[in-house]
Amino acid sequence: MADKKLDDYEKREQIAIESGKESLAKAPWLFSRTNLSAKGFFFELKENNIVHPDHYAVHCVDGVGTKLFLGPWANNFALQPIDGIAMNANDMATGIHAYPDAVNLYFAVQSEIEEQHMGEIMSGFVEALERIKIPSAPFDPNIGKIETASLDEMISLGKPGKGWDVGVVMTGYIRKDEVPNLNPKPKNLIVGVSSTGMHSNGFTSARHTLFSPNYRIEYRNEWRKHYHGKFLFDDMPAVLEGMTVLEALQVPTALYTVEAALIGRRFNNRDIYGVNITGNGLANFNRVGEGVSFEITDPLDPLPIHRLLIQESDWTPKQAYEKQNMGMGFAYIVPNLDIAEKVVSMINNRGEHIAKIVGEVVANDKPDLITRIHKPYEGKEISFVGYNN
Repeated sequence: MADKKLDDYEKREQIAIESGKESLAKAPWLFSRTNLSAKGFFFELKENNIVHPDHYAVHCVDGVGTKLFLGPWANNFALQPIDGIAMNANDMATGIHAYPDAVNLYFAVQSEIEEQHMGEIMSGFVEALERIKIPSAPFDPNIGKIETASLDEMISLGKPGKGWDVGVVMTGYIRKDEVPNLNPKPKNLIVGVSSTGMHSNGFTSARHTLFSPNYRIEYRNEWRKHYHGKFLFDDMPAVLEGMTVLEALQVPTALYTVEAALIGRRFNNRDIYGVNITGNGLANFNRVGEGVSFEITDPLDPLPIHRLLIQESDWTPKQAYEKQNMGMGFAYIVPNLDIAEKVVSMINNRGEHIAKIVGEVVANDKPDLITRIHKPYEGKEISFVGYNN
């Protein structure tokens, strides 16, 4: 395993997805209550007319990935739990009218995490759940079940005894008559919303690109050779504008839940939906639709951490926009200019994020959906065709 090119994880993920689909296809009854209108989108909708006849249950699941290396390195374990909630909550926020209900957590940990850091970790989850409480919601998010497994022999990170992983399952509810149509049409507009940094994607490639093969960074010989950068944790390259490399990487994922709910509540228009710019970058626009392209004519600017990664890597602009959010962490597809301008004003007036109209939806006679970035940070326009999920 140590000889494999770890940064090519996207290819291995696709193999795993296809293999899993083959097995699941043998048991179609497992999907008998799935609403197929959201198939391939950021969440799954499940129907249970006996328990909640007017609502769908909304299901999201995610983790934090190799961003978890940063906690032991910085001796700060309260930040990555925010990412764990955000990765799920932002997926759910794409439904605009969905309310988070319960969060279940599964921890796999080494002994020092159990003995020294679980309180700090849980404080991060509490902070994130506080931040996704929607004003005047019918209910607040709750903790469901928590399970912890002591796996000293199986779980390790770059610092001895400090290994841990967490799986986060978030469920919520959305009224059946408020589910977005998820059918973008020509002349719809795209409102882009700023990110806070890398969020929780692309950290394997980023770590290996930026950090030097130093014992402080990675004590395990078989993994240290994958690091080929020049920086240590406290280095402060000029492009980061006063932050250290470790600080810039640690910035938690932005949370868009409250903002999305307020937009859904104000406009009550089922042609509005959200796009979470998560794994696969700006190609996420291609998850739903038919006969259209998403023309990003005025993208948001990359943040300092993105500029550092561009500077230090051999990524092409297309790879950068596919691996990272490049400054745009979320987006809204809206039906007309009037609503788009009001959405931009709402977001900017709240002051938590920056928003602007970044493009529009255009008719496309090709068989696949297309996302086209007209003004990348350098070079010619970039196109993403279709979406693998």
